Amino acid sequence: MDSAEHSQLPLSMPHRRSEMVLYLHEMASSDPRTLWSAQREKGLAAGIDEVFHFFFDDNDLDETDIGVTLLNHTEVAAIQHLKAALEIVLGSVGNGDDIAFTGHPMWQQVSAAASNALEQLAAQP
Repeated sequence: MDSAEHSQLPLSMPHRRSEMVLYLHEMASSDPRTLWSAQREKGLAAGIDEVFHFFFDDNDLDETDIGVTLLNHTEVAAIQHLKAALEIVLGSVGNGDDIAFTGHPMWQQVSAAASNALEQLAAQP
């Protein structure tokens, strides 16, 4: 199937896509630490650790997720680009906290990749 055929498929896990979109909005924001802090005040788990758990531990978000969480190869590519940007910061920061990640000079690339991924997901019918 090509990308056009994939975009016509319903997603088997749309709730996972919704969760992914929330994480993308956080990373695309001007200061995700503010959002994460507000979520923590409400007793929710939030922060860079949850981002990594979602994008690396809990989900592959690759071609195997087309029809599950992602609609097509364009979305896969956007998410893979984001994951690559996150890995670059991780390689430099290691086991750092929210401040270490969002304060890293490469965080701008993470934020831009998250914005791009949001655009790609929104562009789908």
